[in-house]
Amino acid sequence: WADSDGDGYGDNYENTSWDTYRPSTWPGLLLSAANEPDVFPLDRTQHMDSDGDWVGDNAQSDRADACPNEWGDSQFDRLGCPDTDSDGYSNPSANWPSTTDCFGADAFPDDPTQWCDEDNDGFGSNPDGNQPDDCPNNAGTSTVDRRGCVDRDGDGYSNAGDPFPDDPTQWSDRDGDNRGDNASGNNPDVFPDDTSQWKDSDGDGYGDNPGGNNGDAFPSDPTQWSDEDSDGYGDNTDGTRGDVCPLEYGESQEPLSRGCPDSDLDGVTDPLDAFPDDPFQWEDSDGDGYGDNTKVPNGDDCVDVFGKSFEEGRQGCPDADLDGYADVDDVFPDDFEQWSDFDGDGYGDNYYWENITEADTDNVGMFITLRQQRGDAFPEIASQWSDMDGDGWGDNQNSSNRVDNFPLRATQWNDFDGDGFGDNAVSGAYQPDACPKEPGTSTANDEFGCPDSDSDGVADAADPCPWDPDVSQGSRSTAVCSITSDPNAKSDDDGGGLSFLSGDTGTLQLMGGVIIFLLALIVVAQFARAAGKRKAMAAKRDDQLAQASLAEEEERRQAWIQHYLAEGNYAEARALGWEGTEGLPEWKQYEMQQQAAQEAAIPTMMDLEKL
Repeated sequence: WADSDGDGYGDNYENTSWDTYRPSTWPGLLLSAANEPDVFPLDRTQHMDSDGDWVGDNAQSDRADACPNEWGDSQFDRLGCPDTDSDGYSNPSANWPSTTDCFGADAFPDDPTQWCDEDNDGFGSNPDGNQPDDCPNNAGTSTVDRRGCVDRDGDGYSNAGDPFPDDPTQWSDRDGDNRGDNASGNNPDVFPDDTSQWKDSDGDGYGDNPGGNNGDAFPSDPTQWSDEDSDGYGDNTDGTRGDVCPLEYGESQEPLSRGCPDSDLDGVTDPLDAFPDDPFQWEDSDGDGYGDNTKVPNGDDCVDVFGKSFEEGRQGCPDADLDGYADVDDVFPDDFEQWSDFDGDGYGDNYYWENITEADTDNVGMFITLRQQRGDAFPEIASQWSDMDGDGWGDNQNSSNRVDNFPLRATQWNDFDGDGFGDNAVSGAYQPDACPKEPGTSTANDEFGCPDSDSDGVADAADPCPWDPDVSQGSRSTAVCSITSDPNAKSDDDGGGLSFLSGDTGTLQLMGGVIIFLLALIVVAQFARAAGKRKAMAAKRDDQLAQASLAEEEERRQAWIQHYLAEGNYAEARALGWEGTEGLPEWKQYEMQQQAAQEAAIPTMMDLEKL
């Protein structure tokens, strides 16, 4: 009953499948009894759709199905025809082909991104689609650099991108030298990234153009390419006619000196000349750096024996300690610090020392500075060689020349009265003798070496009771002295004026004997003390001299070890006690390591006790 578009076909319909595609806004109802329904109730030009693609069959309509009997969803070039790739353009047919104006069928029915080929070269015109045509209006076959552009030589590269558009074997020229980069093509560039080179006739990797980069000075010789000195001989010494002196122009053709000069013009080319810059020397038989020609001043004095001596006018002779003096001239051939001994005392004339600090055993808490010496401190005095305190007086007490009575005190050396106190009384001198010509043992009040009859440390001149050891302070006018005179002095026998002489003679004799005995003990003790002090000082001096000698010997041994190690002479260093493994063969090092490991594995008594 309803016909919204007035075309004589009703709006109602009986096909339930139409509900899937029919818009809900269209008029009409689903009725099983409906007949002659209008498939398009709002389009008076269409009412029927034979193939069910919802495009009307009426060819007179603006929206007519171009393929009324074949389902299709194309919509751009024509409506209702098959569109395999669903891009809106119909598949081409016999009566509807693709066209270059893009109004025909799909030129690429299986590619949803392309549909038109304006130049008909097989590449789509859609620049955003698959394999777009870079030259859409100009048919071409290029595929590598650009698609669909003219490729005259058919090598896949477009003419515009091909430096060799008429040569199918070449298409690239990175360095722009007009030689193709394809090594298998025509006229290939062996050096595609070097504008100055393109050919390598001998295949040695160096270009034939001698003025270019890495140019080959010998383009036909694969073993030579460089000639730095331009003498015509190649710098590769292992190649054909190699230059033995590649950096020096030379004309020698001898195999051992080919291309070498004779710098000193002595007739011997430099490679064969042991002294190429010395016209007076050319051979060195023993290889010690001194020439065999002994007729000139710089000749080798020991032609057939290797040596490094150069002092005393003797060159090239053995010099074991390398001090420059030949062993035959060296008084100390194994000591590189010494070579002469003017006074013949066995100590070298070169004197070296380092100051060391030691505790002063005579003054607790104090220290003294002594010398650790090497060589002879008195190279012209045969009886002296050591000066531990550095005062210029020798330590050898048996000498008659410049003997230092105080070898450990730098400010004392003479002791005229022999009491153990030095005669030097200048400010700062150690314990200067206040009575240098009179022996004594006084030490109190910084008054050393004066007579001290009672041995109390105070000099008699300052002692109020010089014979009484129990009184050492006060004045003589007030001090009470138990002993007022020398107990050893003889007494008178006349008895005149002495009341105590009126007594028993035997008693007086006994008292006198006791006093004499006591005074004798005091005198003996005084001299024993001085002698003991001198003996202790001598023993200490001897001990320090011995220690200094040992230290000097150890330092000399270590110096020689370092000397041999620097030379790489490990055998000599090892002979002096060095325990390193350098220079030993690997098997020997391994053997030593294994032995050490075995010794370390042996249990000690402590280990056994723990068990």
